[in-house]
Amino acid sequence: MGWTCSYQHGDLCDLLKKTCDPGDKGCVLYGKAVFSNPETPSNAAVKRREETRKRRGLRGEMEDAKFF
Repeated sequence: MGWTCSYQHGDLCDLLKKTCDPGDKGCVLYGKAVFSNPETPSNAAVKRREETRKRRGLRGEMEDAKFF
């Protein structure tokens, strides 16, 4: 399955006004997708988002718990 960015025209990103680098900060995919290149900033953002969701989930479970 493929995906085409509507902001990419050749090697340029119309949104960021620079060379296209999928997953770079400001990219529509930033923090939403994991890329095979471990240096892509999006990978760290995805990891932070997952950790935040886990913490919020645990916090919610503790608030729902009843202590007797």
